[in-house]
Amino acid sequence: MPSSLRLPSISRPVWAPTGSRSSGGAVFFTFADRIDRAFLSDTNVDLVLTYKAVKSHVDALIAALRRHENGHKDDKYYRRVREQKPKELIDIAARFIYLNKTCFNGLYRVNKQGKFNVPKGSYKNPDICNEDRLRTASTALQKATILYGDFERIVKPDNSDFIYSDPPYDDCFVGYQAGGFGESDQRRLRDAAMEWSNSGARVLLSNSDTPLVRRLYKGAQFNIHEASAPRSINRNANGRGRVPELLVATYD
Repeated sequence: MPSSLRLPSISRPVWAPTGSRSSGGAVFFTFADRIDRAFLSDTNVDLVLTYKAVKSHVDALIAALRRHENGHKDDKYYRRVREQKPKELIDIAARFIYLNKTCFNGLYRVNKQGKFNVPKGSYKNPDICNEDRLRTASTALQKATILYGDFERIVKPDNSDFIYSDPPYDDCFVGYQAGGFGESDQRRLRDAAMEWSNSGARVLLSNSDTPLVRRLYKGAQFNIHEASAPRSINRNANGRGRVPELLVATYD
């Protein structure tokens, strides 16, 4: 985060609509000790259910991950789990975490049918069940209301709210879910951010440094800050390594 940009006081309610990327959740967990109450939303139903399992059933989830840990010793186990379609909450969450910890580069990607299709990664000792981190996350999530849906779930915020949104980035990989996240979605998010700001909320968004994003957030209502972040996956080789990003804020 650039030194010129500071997070506002966030001991107030926080919305973190992550839009099926990981950074929204990362911001929540990083600042959880400064937050009294939060609302976390995402359009990835398996991620939402995983958060709920971590929050309310961490012991059962740890036990299920231990079973995956043992099963992973079989070279064919990953593919078998990837093909599964579990129905129970703990099984869904354990599968989600297991695949994330053992797939190529921790990438989450689905095909047009919404089926997870990332190949197995080359890890000697993947951290499938980190009990300490799971329990820490469970404690943090006691402060959170976890919702399924995108940023339009946020209605009528006020000046006690801080909203961070981390959508699929413009001109980058958007295969986190069937349907993707195109220009019309980027415009919906911009319009929503303007409404949130007009309601008094302080808003922070992250995105790629592209002409579209700069054009969408050009104007007095938004302050654009340049940043950079490491990227190991991109359809364009020039988009790997440290790449420029934008943080867009409605406050100084």
